[in-house]
Amino acid sequence: MSALYKVKTTHTKQVLKDFIKFTYKVKNPKASLRLYTLSGCFFVIAATFKDFKAAMLISAAIGIFIFLFTLFRHKIALFRLKRNDQTYKQQSEILFSFDMGGFIIETNGVSTGEKIKYSKITSFYRDTRNYYIGVNDAELHVLPYSDFKLGNVKDFTAFIKSKTGKEVMELKIPLKEQIQRMQRAIKLSEEQHDQQIAEKRKKN
Repeated sequence: MSALYKVKTTHTKQVLKDFIKFTYKVKNPKASLRLYTLSGCFFVIAATFKDFKAAMLISAAIGIFIFLFTLFRHKIALFRLKRNDQTYKQQSEILFSFDMGGFIIETNGVSTGEKIKYSKITSFYRDTRNYYIGVNDAELHVLPYSDFKLGNVKDFTAFIKSKTGKEVMELKIPLKEQIQRMQRAIKLSEEQHDQQIAEKRKKN
């Protein structure tokens, strides 16, 4: 069956950054807030130990460590991912081919396994730069808009929805689209209001 969409990509530094931001935002959305709060708690504890210098220094040191870790945790994660991701290190080329029945993944021209059916897709997200497709709640595939080689990238949302029944989850909605959604919501509200008035008039 011929492909309808093809995405030829690789794990660039930007893709790795976007992957990390995605996992933090979706899986641990409040982690940074909690870590900063914990750091603040240790600073408060240090202040209460002002008469006990050793305890004060230990509490302050822990607070500083947690604060710095939270501040730089994205960069730490990126450093570790760059060291461990073989696709990034080798700059392997990944090709995603989507047809009516599912999609296949090839790495440097070699298929990584059987065709993945659309029923296996468990999550579907997008932001201003990428689509994110989760498979079996285990694998996550990042599809940059700029890497679509076949098929209209704007139609991909509707295509995946038609195959999976899943709505795309917006991670960051552009201002233009936010305004359009507000306008649609206002228009719908006005139409519903007009309909209610018309129904009241009929009853009277």
